[in-house]
Amino acid sequence: MATSVLQKLMFSALTTTVVFGAAEMGLMAAGWPKVEGRFTHKNVFWTADAGLDGYDMPHNEESTSFKVTTDDNGLRVPIHDVDKRPGTHRVMTLGCSTTFGWGVADQESYPARLESLIRASGHGQTEVINGGQPGYTTFQGRILWEETLKHYSPDVVLIGFVVQDSRKAQYSDKSQAILQREGLFLKNHLLHRSRVYLGLQSLIGGVQIEAKEVGPNDSGGVYRIPPGDFVENLRWFVDAVQDVGATPVLFGYPLERTGYTAQHRRILEVAADELDVLHFDPQPQMEQATHGAQLYFPRDRGHANAAGNALIAEWVHDFLAKHDLLGPS
Repeated sequence: MATSVLQKLMFSALTTTVVFGAAEMGLMAAGWPKVEGRFTHKNVFWTADAGLDGYDMPHNEESTSFKVTTDDNGLRVPIHDVDKRPGTHRVMTLGCSTTFGWGVADQESYPARLESLIRASGHGQTEVINGGQPGYTTFQGRILWEETLKHYSPDVVLIGFVVQDSRKAQYSDKSQAILQREGLFLKNHLLHRSRVYLGLQSLIGGVQIEAKEVGPNDSGGVYRIPPGDFVENLRWFVDAVQDVGATPVLFGYPLERTGYTAQHRRILEVAADELDVLHFDPQPQMEQATHGAQLYFPRDRGHANAAGNALIAEWVHDFLAKHDLLGPS
């Protein structure tokens, strides 16, 4: 009896393998899914050029340029060695071009301002690592953390992804990575290499195989990071940061107005409560502050100017001081 059951199981497994393999080969031969020329970014994962030294970065919205200096891994000023010296305390800031400091000079970005403020307040052994990269969401951020950022051994990490995660595009970031066969993603998600699995995922809404048109004012398309994926990525980041012995802070980088980021900001707040980690979102403070001052570029309302970056740095400094996260005096 036992032999008969085993034979049936083996036959069933063999049949399933043959059917699955035939389906996989058929879809591959048919070139399904076929996706061409519909992505905003040709590459799924990118970083700023490494080793820049006062490079004139064009700020097209302002018809000007701004100086950019980066380390060997493409991280912008403040520049520090990957290996942390004994006794050093490190604060790392994660996010998109807003954290990178798009439009302002090296020393005017909020991470650079923050380091100056922390040291001026008596914490001379504290370094700030600017982990912001233009266009980044939590999706790219996860890859950069694994490839680069965690090796800087931070003690505090401001997880500041919200601006780009909330934006809409023709595809979600994860769908683009799968459809473009992005190697850094697929090496950790081997199942997504399968066309059959991709088809099943598309049926249940887990993956897009057709572009969604983006209408005026982001009314169409899909979130680059859908709410469900945003929650998953935040949980991943909190675990990853805690795994290296650092303190995570879910940070809602402030814009001139809340606008399209409202839903993801709410998720950030709820996630912090659920995961029992610190949360800081100075968005209400910024909306009050912009009534009496020009804190963003006139033709690039998504990026803070030098004054706006300085104010954000002050708020972050005060938050870290309140929670005793500035490092040793």
